[in-house]
Amino acid sequence: MIRIGVLVLGITSLVLGSCIKHEVIPPPVPSVDLNAHFYGVINGAETELTENVLGYANDSEKAKIILPPPSFSSAVYYSEMSSAQVATSIKVGVGSVSWDASLSTDPGLTSFNSFFQANANPGYSDNGASGFEVTYRDGFGAVWKSSENSVNVQNVQFSDIVQESDSTGDYSLFTCNFNCYAYSFDQSDSIKIEDALYEGWFKR
Repeated sequence: MIRIGVLVLGITSLVLGSCIKHEVIPPPVPSVDLNAHFYGVINGAETELTENVLGYANDSEKAKIILPPPSFSSAVYYSEMSSAQVATSIKVGVGSVSWDASLSTDPGLTSFNSFFQANANPGYSDNGASGFEVTYRDGFGAVWKSSENSVNVQNVQFSDIVQESDSTGDYSLFTCNFNCYAYSFDQSDSIKIEDALYEGWFKR
């Protein structure tokens, strides 16, 4: 009887042990790090805008011109550091990405990625139509824009261009160095932006 009891106990332990459910840990979900920062000397004054400081955050938008086939549509991408608490903001734009709007509502990921990789040194272009544009809003709310016809020396260099994606979308992360003059709406006045460094991102 003792041997039978031991046998029954062993079988019971084996059955209970085989019923233990193992926890399945899902793989980590990809997440793009979207930190942003701007530093520049504007009219001789150091200006710094940092993510999560004084309400600053980076946002991206695009302006699309949709044309019927066989013409190609185009898109200009913008990245802006702004705050609901402070008037000062900076925005850069680059365009244009061309694509067939009859096939998709937005440029494909390959076109999006290839465009930024191939445009590390864009020329200045009004409204970013075929190059780079800077829009600066000062502490009084006045808006200043770069000009493709500026007689002053201006340059721009994109680097560290990396394409990353997660559940929220596709992004092109970048570092941008530039120097330029930005002009008032009627071109009657200007400000100088120099040693500017913008770390931000464009969203497809």
